Parts: sequence; C-alpha cells; structure tokens
Amino acid sequence: MSEGMFVGLGEGPVELLPKLANRHGLIVGATGTGKTVTLQILAEQFSAIGVPVFMA
Repeated sequence: MSEGMFVGLGEGPVELLPKLANRHGLIVGATGTGKTVTLQILAEQFSAIGVPVFMA
C-alpha cells in the first residue's frame, strides 16, 4: 500500500501525498466535469487522515 491519498483514476490510480498538500487549492473546469465530486473526495480523504476540513 502506498502512502498517498487516493484521489481518483486516470490511466491508473491517482494519489496525492499529504505532506505535499498546502492549505489552499483551486479546482476549475466546465459544468459537469466533476469539480464537486473532486472536492468531496479530497475532503473525505483529508478528514480520514485527521486533517481538519473547511470549505466555503
């Protein structure tokens, strides 16, 4: 098992290393491209490893 946080699937699993994350992020895309789903996955994964999450 890797130390990365699962974010989604591309040609294979896409993972984010929590130690490389910072407090700010930007998710952009056209309508229907999965921005809300991406934010939900990131929030759930950060919360699961004990990082406080706030989105506004």
